[in-house]
Amino acid sequence: MIEIPLRRSGYGTVRLAESRLWETYGSIGLLSTGRGLAPWPYARWDRAARRSLTRADVTVPGWLVHLHRARGGVLPSFLLVVPCPTRGDLAADLAALAAVPAARVREELEQWFPQGIPAEVRPLYADPRTRLAELCDVLPRYRRAALAPYEASLRVATEEDILLRARILATRGPERLLGSLRGLRLSRHGDVLRLHGAGTPGRTAVADVSRLVLVPLVFGAGAPYAATGPDGTTAVAYRAEGAAALLGEARPSGKRDTGGEPGPGDRLEILLGRSRAGVVRGLVAPTTTSDLAAALGLAPSTVSEHLAALVAAGVVRRRREGVRVLYELDGPGVALLRHMDDRRRVNAPDT
Repeated sequence: MIEIPLRRSGYGTVRLAESRLWETYGSIGLLSTGRGLAPWPYARWDRAARRSLTRADVTVPGWLVHLHRARGGVLPSFLLVVPCPTRGDLAADLAALAAVPAARVREELEQWFPQGIPAEVRPLYADPRTRLAELCDVLPRYRRAALAPYEASLRVATEEDILLRARILATRGPERLLGSLRGLRLSRHGDVLRLHGAGTPGRTAVADVSRLVLVPLVFGAGAPYAATGPDGTTAVAYRAEGAAALLGEARPSGKRDTGGEPGPGDRLEILLGRSRAGVVRGLVAPTTTSDLAAALGLAPSTVSEHLAALVAAGVVRRRREGVRVLYELDGPGVALLRHMDDRRRVNAPDT
């Protein structure tokens, strides 16, 4: 649990920032703790990622798997480089991770395991610099194998969530924003804000928060990550909306779907055609025409044509958010996915 004093600094400056490093950790945590039984909507990604990692001969260090399992998905803060709102650069974060002092690694591990360092984690404790260097080599290869095919969907979901939270922050204030975050349990005791389930074991008091950075993660289920930088910046992860975007078929970057023959046994594609079925599946989270086209590998004009037909049929609805036009499934569209796509846990649209 992390405690943030409100009287002295308020919330500081609240920012939202993506982190490819934290997202990568979140996906590894799902593979580590799910053990082949990932919950909806991650099951399809889980199966595909495991096959891809095997083909690419990528193995996540056993000590990282054990750390994910040891405390319900929480990770020590030395692994969590505080995201910079102006830099979502994985290479820069890995450079900072490789430079973490060995003394800090050992100190945090001793706090985590006061009864003794487990055998699985001893290689990290014995030689932190070498093990972190190996991790920095593995993570980019892991990401290429497990996440690159879903890169466009992850980007769209994260950007849409950041825009949603930014509107809440601007119109309703920081307390309403914090109360809207999924996967983050908050309570307030007088002038202290408590973030439950985040940070190192026990209670961590942050003396002076200069900036609170909120990090949306598509793989944020069970990933209560939190870290504080030397300048007082505190970063906390939460589960982004739109994780159902992972239900879509992954395609290699740059490959376009030409709308060919329906897949065998795919009832939705048989009914609508391959590309239009892809549009319906891509609308489980609100998105724009251009972002949907990028995620599906279709021409924007083709997506616009499909959206116009789906709106006219009452399957999809459109709404304006400032200068942007968002499309999402309406009630009949949700029912269509549930009954024709075997996805009975697709959420009904918000009213």
